Amino acid sequence: METQEIKGNLSNVNQWLRIAYMLLFGFILYFVMMVMWVVVVVQAIFTLVTGKTNENLAPFSNDLSHYISHIVMFLTYNQEAKPFPFSPWGQAPADVEFETNDADSVVEDVQVIVIDPKDTDTK
Repeated sequence: METQEIKGNLSNVNQWLRIAYMLLFGFILYFVMMVMWVVVVVQAIFTLVTGKTNENLAPFSNDLSHYISHIVMFLTYNQEAKPFPFSPWGQAPADVEFETNDADSVVEDVQVIVIDPKDTDTK
């Protein structure tokens, strides 16, 4: 990479602004994860007591998981759209099409060999 290109990248205001947003959403994610754990504990206790999940808490936990996903997609450069409060609450991240190498998407045939313990010699 050329020195001029590196200097251009380092002086790109949009990249620095994105990094500032990423720091903000990193802190938000930290607090949102605490809320998620409260929901997990409440659902676990509710399930132990009643034998089923709390149906009133389920929509909120669904929205919360979408929000966490949206933040992570933004932080990992897989999505440019900023999460709530810069987009509507409860909006799932847009479907992201990841670029893949053709070699990465090739699945080779796999042979599974099952050995029956009765067929082995234990002498």
